Amino acid sequence: MSAPPVPGTERTNRWPRTLPLIVVGAILSVAVGVVLGSAAPPGEPPRIYLEAPDDAVAGRPLDVFVSVDVPATVRVRYADTTIEEVTQDLRVSLLAEAGTWDLEVEAEDAAGRVSREERTIRAAWPPAPRLTSTDTLTVGDALTLRLAWHGDPARVPMLEVVDAFLELDGRRLAGLLHDGELTALIPVPLQSDPGVRTVRGVVIDAFGDEHEVLGVVTIEANPHPVQELNVAASTLSVVTPAGRELEAETLERAFAAVGPEPRWARTFVLPLEGRATSAFGLPRRYAPGGPISFHLGTDIAAPTGTAIHATNDGVVRVSGMYPIKGGLVVLDHGFGVTSLYFHQSALAVAEGDVVERGQVIGYVGSTGLSTGPHLHWEMRVDGVPTAPLAWVDRRWPGGPIERDEEEGP
Repeated sequence: MSAPPVPGTERTNRWPRTLPLIVVGAILSVAVGVVLGSAAPPGEPPRIYLEAPDDAVAGRPLDVFVSVDVPATVRVRYADTTIEEVTQDLRVSLLAEAGTWDLEVEAEDAAGRVSREERTIRAAWPPAPRLTSTDTLTVGDALTLRLAWHGDPARVPMLEVVDAFLELDGRRLAGLLHDGELTALIPVPLQSDPGVRTVRGVVIDAFGDEHEVLGVVTIEANPHPVQELNVAASTLSVVTPAGRELEAETLERAFAAVGPEPRWARTFVLPLEGRATSAFGLPRRYAPGGPISFHLGTDIAAPTGTAIHATNDGVVRVSGMYPIKGGLVVLDHGFGVTSLYFHQSALAVAEGDVVERGQVIGYVGSTGLSTGPHLHWEMRVDGVPTAPLAWVDRRWPGGPIERDEEEGP
């Protein structure tokens, strides 16, 4: 039997009863911290890489590529379309809507962090070219071609047009560009073969794409029989090689001086009122058995001294007396167009004068190769004779007839 311990001499040889609870609490605190730290660690939201155009063609596919640095829920919103997919790379083809729209891209990772990218996309309709021309012509007519691409309210906005051109049978034509319309003026020489000609109009948009329209024009043969004039030898004596050469050189210089831009804005008018005596394009012989030549203008008979008026605004390129054409005035109307007035008894303008439509430029006579007082009037395009009456009351040959106020003469 052991003796009882002496008070004050006991040894502490057991753990306190609370120690296990302290240890367990510490372990749990560490574990909870680890779990919470893994669920919401600090960091950046997903990074988005976006490929999409700033400009597009309305009604055509709009290709979009989205790449995210981690797998995520990717949402693409454009116009009335929303696409959502869990992925890291997304390619979509949308339909470009006309106008200005925002393309919105959103990426959300597994932790709920969200990134957003936006791109403003402008989409316009492609040009829809329209071709206007006369369907049927006769040799000697002037052909007016128009290529337009504006004016359709259903295709607004429209892509910018950076170039446009017209072709006739594969030959590119010189044209006048004005207010979204290209105009070309082509003479059909009297010696042309009848048949069908192909017309092609092309406009090129800001993306470099070509948009074409095709058409055809039918050229008919000269309907006139040969006219036998039987002009007296004394009258024909004014026709000499030297006279022909002088007049040919004079006209060549005049045609070369014609400006590229139209000088006229109103319709063309008759130079004078009178009786038409010889139509344009008539095949004729001046002597029995002689060679056939074409009448290159319209003859209008009137008393000597009757005033002759400018058919439209222009500049005087020729004003003088010549052996065959007699009293001659040539007006430059620009854009390759000239008007010629033969056989005048007196001239009222000088070379270089600027004249207005209806202004008096001379007076009827019978000078040069002529059998009586009359005006021989020609309308030429690039030096090629065309039917004068097809210009009267029109701004362009073959165009609609218009009646301007205060039409002269």
